[in-house]
Amino acid sequence: MTKNQLQLKINSLKLSIKQSDDLTNDYTSELSKLEKQLADLNKPKLTPLQFDELHEAIEAAVDSFDFDDCDNYETDFHIDYDNRIAIESMSFHNANELVRIINSNISELFAEATAPEDEISTQEHLNQD
Repeated sequence: MTKNQLQLKINSLKLSIKQSDDLTNDYTSELSKLEKQLADLNKPKLTPLQFDELHEAIEAAVDSFDFDDCDNYETDFHIDYDNRIAIESMSFHNANELVRIINSNISELFAEATAPEDEISTQEHLNQD
C-alpha cells in the first residue's frame, strides 16, 4: 500500500468511528429519554396549581422553622492561631423536626387515597403470618 492509500484508509476509519460515536450519542440520548418516560409513567400526576400549592407548603414549613435556635446545632470551638475563639465544626442535628414540619404542611394539602394494590399486598402479608 502506498502512503496515500494508507492515509485514505485512516481517514475513512476515523470518519466511521465519528459516525459510530454520533449514533451512540443519539442512542444514549434516546435511551435516557425513554427511561425518564418510564419512571414518570407511574408517578402521580399533579396540575400546575397543585405543584404551586406543594411548593408553597414546603416554603411555609421551612420559613416557620427556627434556624436561629442554637439548640438545633452542635458546635465545636477551638482557639485560633491569633488567640481568637473560632468554630471548628458545626452540624445541624434537628433535621427530623424540619422533616416533620414539612410533612405536616404537605399532608394538609392532600387526602390519602386507598390503593387496591396496597390492600392486596396487605392481605398477602397477613396470610403469610
